[in-house]
Amino acid sequence: MVKESVKNFCKYSASDEELFMYIRINAGEWNEESFVKMKKLVREVIKDYENEECYPKIFVKYFVLNIPSIINILSNFRGCTDEDLRKGYTVESYLSMIAERIKELKELKMEFENSLWA
Repeated sequence: MVKESVKNFCKYSASDEELFMYIRINAGEWNEESFVKMKKLVREVIKDYENEECYPKIFVKYFVLNIPSIINILSNFRGCTDEDLRKGYTVESYLSMIAERIKELKELKMEFENSLWA
């Protein structure tokens, strides 16, 4: 039986709003809403599976492939778009925000990895 949290994660993962897909389609543009949604869905799956022996493959694959790819793409950001400037970012504040998101993604990956041993 597939848990509701995994169904929701799979819907997100297959959508155009999924963070890795969004960044690739939109030439590296950041999507905060997608990031927040992804973190929420991931944590729901981790919580639902805390007493299980394993996670579904699609969930594990996300941490093995997508999260490192997102971190890699973000690590290569060197500036921001005109749209980001219009939102009130400076190049420095945008790169600082991206550095913070990289840190959060690494922490989320660690949270997942730690859940494997809990």
